Amino acid sequence: MKRSAGADSSPPAPDLVEAAVRMALALLAPRPSFPPRPGTIPSSMLTVAQTATLLGVSRSTVIRKADAGELPCVVISRGTCQKMRRFPRAPIEGLATHGGGTGQMELKDYTAQWLASIEQRTGQLKT
Repeated sequence: MKRSAGADSSPPAPDLVEAAVRMALALLAPRPSFPPRPGTIPSSMLTVAQTATLLGVSRSTVIRKADAGELPCVVISRGTCQKMRRFPRAPIEGLATHGGGTGQMELKDYTAQWLASIEQRTGQLKT
């Protein structure tokens, strides 16, 4: 078999090899990590809407269960017509992974355990 006149069997130029190696090293080099921008770190507290989404229930159900003491929450503001509530992320995510919205877990028991752990940590839980 004959080679075509344009085919070159000589090795690649050293500059080309060096450029390829530099490119490969640049792609494999660790990227500098920048601190997260404010607002991108997940909050430790959830809103009613976020809680409802995680549990797969309506906002009204979340509010009703919070008022009944079945969901752990903190009232951060009391208005004349409504309360502003926040729900601790860790227990709500725990409920979501263990079927809290589907009734497979006893919510009152879970909330009581959470409240007891908070009381144990702080030593002075106010109701």
